[in-house]
Amino acid sequence: MLGIVGESAAGKTTLSRGVARLLGGNGVTPICLDDYHRYERVERAQRHLTASDPAANNLEQMASDLAALRAGRTITKPIYDHRQGVLRGPEVVAAMGLVIAYGMLTLTPPTLTELFDLTVYLDPAPDLIHQWRLKRDVSERGYTAAEVHAHAEERTRDAQRFIRGQRARANLVIRFQPGSGDRLAVELRLRHQAQPFDWTLLNYPGIISDPALVDEDGCTCPYLQIGTEVTLADLRAAQNALWASLPTAPDPLAPSRLTDAPITAFVQTFVACQLLHSRERAEN
Repeated sequence: MLGIVGESAAGKTTLSRGVARLLGGNGVTPICLDDYHRYERVERAQRHLTASDPAANNLEQMASDLAALRAGRTITKPIYDHRQGVLRGPEVVAAMGLVIAYGMLTLTPPTLTELFDLTVYLDPAPDLIHQWRLKRDVSERGYTAAEVHAHAEERTRDAQRFIRGQRARANLVIRFQPGSGDRLAVELRLRHQAQPFDWTLLNYPGIISDPALVDEDGCTCPYLQIGTEVTLADLRAAQNALWASLPTAPDPLAPSRLTDAPITAFVQTFVACQLLHSRERAEN
């Protein structure tokens, strides 16, 4: 099981879909934890709650269903329709192969951490989150730009109150930063029980590593930074080196699996490799 957490528009869905493309040969069960919203959009507004507030979510059912999936059982869960802001369903979901659970409260309560083989916290720069949220909410969720701007302050407030505390519990923290032009830079921090790997695999210009960074959560962790100056050829070579280092020798990394921007595709590959390393360690 892979657990992904981050505030609204941090990139959880994009990461989940990318990992599913890479590892979907044996089946993938994606679970969007927004489906456990307790109230529809109109009622949340009436109650003055944001979607990231635990009080607005059925965390008890979420925790029970995740534990059932971990045990290989079938669950019956609701569906949250983001475009309309309403609850639909229910739907029956069976655990198949890899389970990817992604949401704003994936590690709430903290005991849920124990269910996952790998946990990822997405922590993009605030300007990027606002930019991504504006684009997504207007194009996909039926909001106007004015509505997105009007709710920005309360969303930021509740992200600080309810979401960001989960970062300290994650195995891997991923932070996208704006770069030159439309390009992004990224920082990756491996913490707690994340599977280490040979950093010399990523010895390319524009990729910097530090084996013992102390981060803002007080964790001493290996740190990887990929700047916008890295060439596309070197980035792809680094991806292929990661993939080829896997202990189970998967099929070659086909370009058709990497449909997002190059830096995003690299991060997806990194997460997939970490998950497979974790599985290998657990089996041994």
